[in-house]
Amino acid sequence: MSGEFVHLQVRSCYSLLYGTRTIGELVARAADLGYGAMALTDINNLYGVHDFLEACRERGIRPIVGAEVRKNDERALVLVKNKMGFSALTGLISSVMTGEDRGLAPLLPAASAGNIILTDSPGLLEELAGRVDELYAMVTPFSRKILAHAARLRVPPAAVGEVTLLEKGDYDVHRVLRAIAARDTVDNLRGGDCAPADSLLFSLREARHIFSDCPGALTNTATIAGRCRFARIFDGFIFPVYGGERNSAASLLRSRTLEGAEVRYGELSESVMERVDYELSIIGEKGFASYFLIVADIVKKTSRTCGRGSAAASIVSYCLGITNVDPVRHNLYFERFLNPERLDPPDIDVDFAWDERDAIIGDVMNEFGSDRCAMVSTHIHFREASALRDVARAHGLPDDEITAFERQLFRERQAGTAAHIDSLWQSILDTAFRIRGFPRHLSVHVGGLVMTPEFIRGYVPVERAAKNVPVITWDKDGAEAAGLVKIDLLGNRSLAVIRDALANLKENGVHVDERTWDPVSDGKTRDMLARGDTMGVFYVESPAMRQLQKKTGRGDFEHLVIHSSIIRPAANRFITEYVERLGGKPWKSLHPRLDHILAETYGIMCYQEDVSKVAVALAGFTPAEGDGLRKILTKRNREVKLREYRERFFSGASRNGVDDATCAAIWAMIESFDGYSFCKPHSASYAMVSFQSAWLKAHYPAEFMAAVISNGGGYYTLPGYISEARRLGMTIDPLDVNESGYGFRGKGKRVRAGFVAVAGLRHATVKALVEERGRGGPYRSLGDLDRRVHITPADYEILVASGALDSVAPGLGRAAQLWHILINRGEGAGEAGASLFESPVQELPRVREKPLHERLRQEYRVMGFLCDRHPLFFWQEKMASYRKIPARDIALHIGEIITVAGWPVTRKAILTSSGNPMEFVSFEDETAMYETVFFPEAYRRFSHQLEEDVPWIIRGRVEEDHGAVNINVQEIRKVV
Repeated sequence: MSGEFVHLQVRSCYSLLYGTRTIGELVARAADLGYGAMALTDINNLYGVHDFLEACRERGIRPIVGAEVRKNDERALVLVKNKMGFSALTGLISSVMTGEDRGLAPLLPAASAGNIILTDSPGLLEELAGRVDELYAMVTPFSRKILAHAARLRVPPAAVGEVTLLEKGDYDVHRVLRAIAARDTVDNLRGGDCAPADSLLFSLREARHIFSDCPGALTNTATIAGRCRFARIFDGFIFPVYGGERNSAASLLRSRTLEGAEVRYGELSESVMERVDYELSIIGEKGFASYFLIVADIVKKTSRTCGRGSAAASIVSYCLGITNVDPVRHNLYFERFLNPERLDPPDIDVDFAWDERDAIIGDVMNEFGSDRCAMVSTHIHFREASALRDVARAHGLPDDEITAFERQLFRERQAGTAAHIDSLWQSILDTAFRIRGFPRHLSVHVGGLVMTPEFIRGYVPVERAAKNVPVITWDKDGAEAAGLVKIDLLGNRSLAVIRDALANLKENGVHVDERTWDPVSDGKTRDMLARGDTMGVFYVESPAMRQLQKKTGRGDFEHLVIHSSIIRPAANRFITEYVERLGGKPWKSLHPRLDHILAETYGIMCYQEDVSKVAVALAGFTPAEGDGLRKILTKRNREVKLREYRERFFSGASRNGVDDATCAAIWAMIESFDGYSFCKPHSASYAMVSFQSAWLKAHYPAEFMAAVISNGGGYYTLPGYISEARRLGMTIDPLDVNESGYGFRGKGKRVRAGFVAVAGLRHATVKALVEERGRGGPYRSLGDLDRRVHITPADYEILVASGALDSVAPGLGRAAQLWHILINRGEGAGEAGASLFESPVQELPRVREKPLHERLRQEYRVMGFLCDRHPLFFWQEKMASYRKIPARDIALHIGEIITVAGWPVTRKAILTSSGNPMEFVSFEDETAMYETVFFPEAYRRFSHQLEEDVPWIIRGRVEEDHGAVNINVQEIRKVV
């Protein structure tokens, strides 16, 4: 033996609900112990392989890629020697995780090409002997039983350090994870459910002692480690070639781009041609012509899309119809999307109407082959709350006790007092803290799709999601690291709103020619946006955006693009500065080198690409390095690398003569891009959809609000949108079996309620009602309705309560309608040949109708709103004793303490700069919607009460900020 031992069986936290340490911790400890190489062999997955390769590079350890494959009671280690072996391993894991075969024996011989296989399962060793070239018997610190079988079969042994823990104290965490996986308690675990309690990472000297009885096994381990040299997954970008030939794809892309350019621009100017040629040269050099052509074909599957993200900076995307914003007119930065130095693939995001997206993804998979396409996964990690609940359940605590403890903990944290916690709960908290940030399970990315030229299993392990779609086991970062090119096919409710509103207009005889439709230039639309009257309007309807619109008073496209990006959570203090500068406050340039970059945003870094541009201009970063800084700001666990970037930024800026104070001010702006932020092309794409949405609201509010409500609204409650329609002068016509469709419909000053709002009504009943009405005309009576459509008693009860049958039962109250149906319904009514009136009852019993309040409560229960009045109607008498002002008059009382009634319509909690929670809550009364602020003290006192769906009496001071008005809440009282 060379004196070196390599751990070949090491499990990290990516062995989901099994491993107890992060990959970084394992690699760091191995480096400290003097190991020159180690293998990561998580169970049935390669989830963490990219993190493993990176961690090994950073610590100077040679990585060995592999996996511990388990099925039934058998297991094997598969260690990768080369690229062919990696493809064989990804295919093997895919087969195991999709349950295609009964055991490992039929799978492993094919997976052995390019791999080394070790097993300590006697039956498996028996079946593989003679069928696998490089096969070893796996000897662990805990068992030598396999040696006798190995000797008989002449299979050489190899020493494996079975590692699940770094310290003995990790075993308790491991047991909790196993209990969570089993959805059971720690006390119910059996011996075989867990790894050995001594499965620790041990030193080289300890290895010699542990395996002193089989030195040949140690020698073979060193040999295996020397044979496994695969350490780089990325080998160029992976994507199908459009039409089969790369050169023809590039030529086709050019011709289609020029055709689209003539449609978009008419006669092509020199500047347009220069931009087209420049982009096509980079796209061709990078080999991405097929990517653009395939995405363009996907976009053509529907008439309404929104290409967004950095791809909207591409004139090629614009000419192909992938995006809808002119990058030349709006000065969009193409290099944020694609540049000669960029190492990662482009990422084109396309929004489709939310109710069309799944069908489009299905079409794409059918067209390109489900064996060559898969969705990208999302790795779901333990957060504080989920970790606490799962660990507590693993200790056998019931949900109500866990909830009570969470509330106690929350209250004590708010009060700043030390919580009194017993030993059991302290242990639970400690364990929950330990596993916070661990991956828990896989989910499906909302729209990320990858496709490959050959079977996708040869590139990446594939599993099946609950809805039976294939899913790669890497998230978007892992897919990118492997060279897989992701297409994001996403759902957007507002595209459906625009689609449905335009369809409603067409039904009403109004045709909007979208070829000449120019909402951006419409004065009425701009004025409405400037006032912040944007409830229901895409991306500018949130309270924060409406307030920003009011503060700035700007409704033009250019400023809306700025607002869509600067509204990010970490930029609050820069938003205030922006508003003041927009209002005329003098300001000084951060540095002359940045003037051309930040001129249009008043000297404030607003867009993602500003980070890259500033780093290049001020600190001498290359474009690729600047993009790396931009990207690290969005990552989890970014602290270490961000510190490194900061040092490089300050150092580079200093060399360019920038003083430390200026560096610090600029770096503070860079840090405001923490978490999520937008690039300018993305904001411009969203702003275009905002303008289309706003134009419809400004000119055709009935059709627009009907479409908003039909598609589920957005930030606000259903009653909130109904109230907004009434505030716009609409009359809400009630549900009617002869007039209503599935969705809401608008015309003129009226909106007709649709069946979509009725809770509990079966979709099959709605479909039958509408289709039969289309065939046979309006329903003439309850009897006619029942003869023509099969309706269950439960659905009848809902229809009666909603008022949908009032028009076919003239003279009958709702209680009488229900009696009429139940008494006159013969056996088998509603079935073929049955009649409601086979034995008609001549006279109904005297039915006592419910009072108005009760009838309206039933209507509210099934509909979620009242057509002709606000829900506060139910509490009128109880609110009469309070001296309050109507919400529409709040702005007349700036600086005063007022009392007002409020029905909550949306809320958002945030943390202050000092880490204390506060909340913004939107309320409304019968006259207007208004904004309130619960600063930390008010939040601590009242936030938990607002969970109840009841009206409130709110007392607070009216404050004004650059034209935006809100109430600083001092007290709230529930109306009961």
